[in-house]
Amino acid sequence: MTKDTRARRPNSSACSTRLRERIQRRLPRPAVASALVALALTGLLYGDTLALPLFSDDLVQIPWLESISWRELWASPSPYGYYRPLWYSLWRLWGVLVGGLHPPGLHLLNLIAHFAAAWLAGLLAVTWMRRGAACPRPYIPACLAAALFAVFPFSRQAVAWPGAVYNPLVSAMAAGAVLSYDRGRQGHGQWWIGLALLLAGLAPLTYEAGLLVAPLVILTEGLGWLQGRWSRRYSWWPLAFAGLCAAALALWRAMRGAGVTSFGLNPSDLYHNAAYLVQGLVYPVAPLAQRLAAWLELDTELCLWLIALPTLALLAWSGLKRNRSAFSLGAIWFALFALPPAVSMEADWFALAPRFLYMTAAGGALMWTAAAGDWITRLRRSWHTPLIVVVLAALLIPAALFVRDGMHLYRMAGESIWDAAEATQSPILLVNLPMRITPHGRAYPLGFEGVTPLPMRVTAEELVRVHTGIRDAAEAVAFGIVAADDPPDYDYQLFGREAGWEELAAAVRQARAVYLTRYENKRIHLVEAGSASEPISGEPLARFGDRVALLKAECTCDARGQVHLTAHWQVETSVKTDATVFAHLLDSEGALAAQADGYPLLGMLPFWLWEPGEVVRDTRHFDPVQAGEYTIRLGMWELATGERWLADNQPDGVMLLPVRCP
Repeated sequence: MTKDTRARRPNSSACSTRLRERIQRRLPRPAVASALVALALTGLLYGDTLALPLFSDDLVQIPWLESISWRELWASPSPYGYYRPLWYSLWRLWGVLVGGLHPPGLHLLNLIAHFAAAWLAGLLAVTWMRRGAACPRPYIPACLAAALFAVFPFSRQAVAWPGAVYNPLVSAMAAGAVLSYDRGRQGHGQWWIGLALLLAGLAPLTYEAGLLVAPLVILTEGLGWLQGRWSRRYSWWPLAFAGLCAAALALWRAMRGAGVTSFGLNPSDLYHNAAYLVQGLVYPVAPLAQRLAAWLELDTELCLWLIALPTLALLAWSGLKRNRSAFSLGAIWFALFALPPAVSMEADWFALAPRFLYMTAAGGALMWTAAAGDWITRLRRSWHTPLIVVVLAALLIPAALFVRDGMHLYRMAGESIWDAAEATQSPILLVNLPMRITPHGRAYPLGFEGVTPLPMRVTAEELVRVHTGIRDAAEAVAFGIVAADDPPDYDYQLFGREAGWEELAAAVRQARAVYLTRYENKRIHLVEAGSASEPISGEPLARFGDRVALLKAECTCDARGQVHLTAHWQVETSVKTDATVFAHLLDSEGALAAQADGYPLLGMLPFWLWEPGEVVRDTRHFDPVQAGEYTIRLGMWELATGERWLADNQPDGVMLLPVRCP
C-alpha cells in the first residue's frame, strides 16, 4: 500500500467523531428528542402488550368485520351501534398488510398510534410555547409534554386493548390538525391547512370524539387571533371547518345506532364525572389524595379536591404567566374533550371506562408543560437538566408504576385466555374464566383500577373463534362452588352463565374437555379437569365399594416436577352417599409429598350426580416435587363418616401407582 493510498483512507476516529457530532446536533431538535422520549416510554410501559391475546369487544367486532363487505362496512354501524368505518377499514387493511387480524399485529397498531399521539403532543407544546419562555432549550418542553402524555395513567386501557385504538388515533389526528393549521396560518403554505381539513374530516369517521377536532381548530384560530399569533389577523378558513363539522355531525346522526351515552344526568353524576376528569388532569399529584385520605381518615373524593384545587391554581398562575398560548390551548383541548363524557355518561359507567379520559391527556400535558416552563426559568441554566430529571421522576414514576401494575393484570388475564384459545379438543367447557380483576390496593382516589378482559356481552365461542378460526368450539360457565378464595393481591369476578351442580353436570356431558381456572397471586391459568368418556373394555383395575370401578389410571411427571394423574372412573350403580376420592403422593420413604383429594373433575362432578354406567376421565394435578421415585395412593372414602371404601383385590382399599420424576 502506497503512502498516497494510506492518506486517502478515511480515519475511523474522525468518522466516529463526525457521526457523534451529527447525533449531538440532531438530538436537541424537538422533533427528534420528543420522538425518542415517546418511543422509549411507549416501549417500556406497553411493549409486553404484544404478547397479549385479544379480549373484550374484540371478540365481537372481529367476526363482524370479517363477515361484511366493504360497502356494508361504510353503510352501517358497528355491532354496538357506533359509526366508525375508518377505524374498521384501517383494521381490515392492516390485516391484509400483516397477514390477518392476529393479536400481535393489532397490539402493535395500538403502540404505533400511542407513540404518534405522544410525539405530536410534544411537538404541539414546543410550537405553542413562547420562544425563550420555557427555557433556552426548546427540546425540553417537547420531551416533557411527550413524557406527560405517554405516561398518562388512564391510557392503559386504551393502549392495551386493540378495540380502543380509536382513542390514540383520534388524539394523534387532533394534534396533527392543530399543528398543520398553525403552520398554514403562519404562511408556510395553504396545503398545510388542507391537511388540517383532511384530518378533521377523517377523525369523526374513526371515533365520535373526532367530531370535536374541527371545533378545536376553530377555537385554535380564535386563540391565535387573541394572542396575535398570525401575520394575517383574519381568515375565512374557520368557516370551512365549521361546515365540515356540520356535515360530519349530520352523517354521524344519520348512521349511528344506539350507544351507551345519554343526556339528562342527575347532579350527582355530573359531580362525580367532573371529579374523575379533574383527577385525570392532576394525575401527577392525585395519588397524594389517597394517602391524605388514609392519614386523616377522610373521604377520598374530598381529599382529591383538597389536592386538586391548589394544584390547578398553581398550574394556572404559572402557565398563564409566561406561556399563556400553550396553557390556554391545553385548557381549551381539555375542556372540549372532557365535556361530552362529563354530561352524557352515567358516573358508574364512566368510572369503569378510563379510556374515555384518553382524549383529554394532550390538553393536560400542554398545561403541565406550560407551567413547568415557568418553574424552570426561575433557575440557573446549569440546573435545567437536573431539575427536569427530578420533576419527571416525581411526576411520572407513580403513574408509570400504575401502568405497569395494569399490564400485570392484563398478562394474568391473558394467560387464561391463551390457555382457552390453545385447547386442542373441541367443544370445550371453560369454568370460571375471569370476567373482571380488581386489585386490592388503590393508587388513585376515583375510578376502576382493574381490568375487564371478558365482559358478559362476549361469549367463549367468540373467544376461541377469534384466536383459532374454529366455530362453536367452547362454552363458559361460572361455577362459584369451586371458586377459590381471593388471592392476597386482587379480587375476581367470574365469566359465563351461572351454573349449579345439575347444570354443570349437563354441560360436562356435552364437552370433550373441561378446564378449570386457577387463581394464584401472580398468575391466572387453566388446568384440565377431564371430561366425559366412552366405556373402556377390559377388567377394572379396582372396584370400590361395589359401586365405582377404576377402569384405567395413568400418571406422568413433567419437566417442572409436577405429577399428573389421569383416572377413568365408572359408576356401576347409583351412589347415594357423599363419597369422594383421595390421591396422595408419597416419596420413597413413604412420607406425604403432595395430595390432590376431592370429587372428580377437580371437585366439579361428585359421584352422586353420575348416572349408572357413566364413565368420566378425571385429571388431577399435584404440587411440584423434587426428582425421585414416588407412589400415588388412590382410593375413595365417605366425607360424612371418614370411612374408607373397600376395594377388591387391593389391600387397605388403596390402589398404588408408581411414578418417577426425572
